[in-house]
Amino acid sequence: MFSQVIGDFLPSALGVALSPIPIIAVILMLGTPRARSDGPAFAAGWMAGMIAVAAVVLVLTSSADTSSTASDSVNWVQVGIGLLFFVLAAKQWKGRPAKGEVAEMPGWMQAIDEVEPGRAFVLGAALSGLNPKNLALTLAATATISQAGLSTADSVVAVLVFVIIASITVVGSV
Repeated sequence: MFSQVIGDFLPSALGVALSPIPIIAVILMLGTPRARSDGPAFAAGWMAGMIAVAAVVLVLTSSADTSSTASDSVNWVQVGIGLLFFVLAAKQWKGRPAKGEVAEMPGWMQAIDEVEPGRAFVLGAALSGLNPKNLALTLAATATISQAGLSTADSVVAVLVFVIIASITVVGSV
């Protein structure tokens, strides 16, 4: 049962791990004079953000009963997350720069040289927990874990496995 759950959330974990924005952020951060303090703070924030989202979802879904209605609700949430991806993709496609135009660098990327460890932690947590793509993937993975009917201890271990796999590119870079 446990290995089945890991197999079910593995695509979501890999989707989070291969997210380009946090990889770019951590690489830029590791090129700054404060790399030794900012890098680990960013990685810790990254993992804390995902754990916080997963914990909230597990608490909310564990209070629901295990009836087929609760299971159907989780499935509809996952469908909604998929539709959200389509909407976000369409928005990003329409907002891309015209041919020959140079895209503007986001403000947070310009400020990375001056980030202190506390802000690096917050940036890591925000990029993992509040980034729409990562948030949706973490919600989907945690819903899968919740729906599996695992014990509390197994659910916590499954969330930790998800976070480790999803953090491999960020933590590995640090």
